[in-house]
Amino acid sequence: MITTGLIQYPPSASKLVASFALSNFSGTTSTARSIAERVRGRNSYTWNTIIRGFLEENKPEDAFSVYSYVRKKALPVDSYTLMFVTKACGLITLSLGEQVHAQICKMGFVFEIIIQTALLGLYALFGVLSDMQQMFDEMPHRDIVTWNALIAAYAQHGSHFKVLELLRAMMNDSLGPNEKTVVSILSAFSSLKGLREGKVVHCYVVKSIVNLDVFVYNALIGMYSKCGNLPCALRIFQLMPVRNVVSWTLMINGCCDNNFPNEGLDLFKEMECENVKPDAITMISVVSMCSKLGSFELGEWIDQYVEKSGLANESVSLANALIDMHAKCGNIKKACQVFDGIVEKTLVSWNSIIHGLAVHGQGISALVRFSQMLREGFEPDDIVFLSILSACSHAGLVDEGQKCFHSMIKDYHLEPWLEHYACMVDLLCRAGLINEAFEFIVNMPVNPNTIMLRILLKACQNHGDIVIANQVMNYLYELGPKSKEDYLVLSNFYATVSKWDVVDEVRKEMKVKGLAIRDPGCSSIELKEEIG
Repeated sequence: MITTGLIQYPPSASKLVASFALSNFSGTTSTARSIAERVRGRNSYTWNTIIRGFLEENKPEDAFSVYSYVRKKALPVDSYTLMFVTKACGLITLSLGEQVHAQICKMGFVFEIIIQTALLGLYALFGVLSDMQQMFDEMPHRDIVTWNALIAAYAQHGSHFKVLELLRAMMNDSLGPNEKTVVSILSAFSSLKGLREGKVVHCYVVKSIVNLDVFVYNALIGMYSKCGNLPCALRIFQLMPVRNVVSWTLMINGCCDNNFPNEGLDLFKEMECENVKPDAITMISVVSMCSKLGSFELGEWIDQYVEKSGLANESVSLANALIDMHAKCGNIKKACQVFDGIVEKTLVSWNSIIHGLAVHGQGISALVRFSQMLREGFEPDDIVFLSILSACSHAGLVDEGQKCFHSMIKDYHLEPWLEHYACMVDLLCRAGLINEAFEFIVNMPVNPNTIMLRILLKACQNHGDIVIANQVMNYLYELGPKSKEDYLVLSNFYATVSKWDVVDEVRKEMKVKGLAIRDPGCSSIELKEEIG
């Protein structure tokens, strides 16, 4: 085309630029831009194709650079130019998007519906829902695409009641929900645990939407699973004409959330047999199920599977889940190995390993990791401090635990939760410091809960401290025993000090309130890769 001169013929040049810009090969959009800058007769279609090409290559800065070049050269732009560049701004910064919005208003494109929908998406991406709502309210005409964009934005940001309000408003505007609307609505009902309302939407889908796509099927599976109706979720899953990795993941995750880990693992094996490749999210669900089962051998098998797939290197969330799994399955050494292998650790990574060490009674190792975390510039949050206090409690490290507790308040200005206070009471009680634990409870800025008092009363029982025990029981009576555990603690303590008449009174009161022990304890055993 260069040697024949066709490169200067606008229709041919435009097609050549489009071929490069929309190619699947990496870097060809830059070649398209280079050609476009050197030929005559470039129209808005040519530049739109280049901007779109950079977007598809996930290069929003380059897309915006092309738009800036077009504006600088006073070249023509149209609705599609502005739509594509608005999408690019959504991947860069909000301020840049606001500048483009101002230019759109000046150029008179603000009332075009594809521009308005793109701007709605921009504000939704940055969570500026008030500006998004204002933009929507000022629109003279709205179609189903615009309504869907608004509803999806509120659903993604957790404003589920707003989603339902918008649904009613949309139907009052004589627009019926389509597949995309249904997906957002089902997401809202999933989070609200609205099973009855979700069933109504399901009926609407069956009656009104002829060809259901995989997204609607997945939304239905997610809704039924999160609302605790696993049989319905499984029935929909089995009826699906086509399943993708999301379908399998939702079903496996549903089994995990509804305490059917063995069934979830069976689904995972079935997924493998159908040659559907799991992604990191799938594996997080599978790892979570192994954590619940607590099987050492199963944990090893899953770890090897993840290692072969290479997914742990791609997802720090999966690596964090593996740390938690190995710790719960009793393999703290492997948990440390996984942690050390994470290149870019997050605060969750540190908390997972500290918590794992705490559960295994390795308080000193937990403190070493905590110190290492601080040296690497991570600022601990409430959850990390809860883990480190638990570690000190399990290991009997009283001084270290008290230092961490005071550091949490003075150095990091974090307000302790009741759980932090309970950890400190447990720490002191385990060390036999009954008086100190009682003084700690008395001097707390918040009222103690029954858990703390049970811990202290149990310590009094173990050390035969009747004086403090009577004071603790006064606290318990003021709170009023509300659960079976409270009554049992009182009963056992009175039995320890041989006050059998009081024991009888407590037991009779338990029966009157229907708190007698009926449910037996349970345990599990692993046999031939089955856990039951």
